[in-house]
Amino acid sequence: MSSVLSLLKTARIVFKHYSRSFCIGFLTILLPATAMSETIYVDDQPVNVQVAKSEAEQQRGLQGVKHLEKNKGMLFVFHPARQVCMWMKDVPIDLDVGFFNDKGQLIAVRHMKAQTENTHCSPRPIAWALEMNAGWFQEKHLAEGAKLRLN
Repeated sequence: MSSVLSLLKTARIVFKHYSRSFCIGFLTILLPATAMSETIYVDDQPVNVQVAKSEAEQQRGLQGVKHLEKNKGMLFVFHPARQVCMWMKDVPIDLDVGFFNDKGQLIAVRHMKAQTENTHCSPRPIAWALEMNAGWFQEKHLAEGAKLRLN
């Protein structure tokens, strides 16, 4: 909540000094990333996620995010299911990505190092990819077959 309030304060300052159309664009791009979140479950583990459905949201991903709180992440939605590749350009923290098929089953987890351009691809078509802090899947004992449950 404090990040949203901070963002609104910044938006107010920007609004005073720049055109209205610039400010609307600023809010359209930045507010959804901080304000829209959902709770999902991987097996019995609750996860608070930002959902990336559009291509623009998916390309932006977690770029610039310097810290993810425990049990928070980003859920990428791919419909129809397809093989996807992720990378870490401009992401300053190490992450793990879990790839889930169209039945919601975890089929693979890949460790991704910060600020790299290596690609981390799903072994088969997927419907969802869940990015979490590095080590999260292992810490929660979530392996292939774990089930993703959306609200």
